[in-house]
Amino acid sequence: MSDPYSPYPMRQRFTIGTRVRVSALCAGWRFDANGTIRGGPEQVQTVQGEDYFYWVEVDTPQLDLSDDGPYDKAQILGRCLTIAA
Repeated sequence: MSDPYSPYPMRQRFTIGTRVRVSALCAGWRFDANGTIRGGPEQVQTVQGEDYFYWVEVDTPQLDLSDDGPYDKAQILGRCLTIAA
C-alpha cells in the first residue's frame, strides 16, 4: 500500500527501454539525470509502502551525495522516476 503523504508516491510501473528522469533529491545524487530502464521491476517493501526497484542506465555518470561514483547504472526506486520529456 502506498503512503498518501509521501513526497515521492509510486507513480507507475516502467518497462525495459523506457526513457526516465531520475530525481536527484529522491535518489541521493548530486543532480537529476536522464536514463533508460534496463531491468524489470523488483518488488520491495519500503517504509513508505510498496515500490519497485529498476536498473537504470544513466546518460551521464552520476556522483552520490558522498561523492562516491561515478555511477553509470544503478537500482532506483520507481517513486524516484518519471517519464523523460
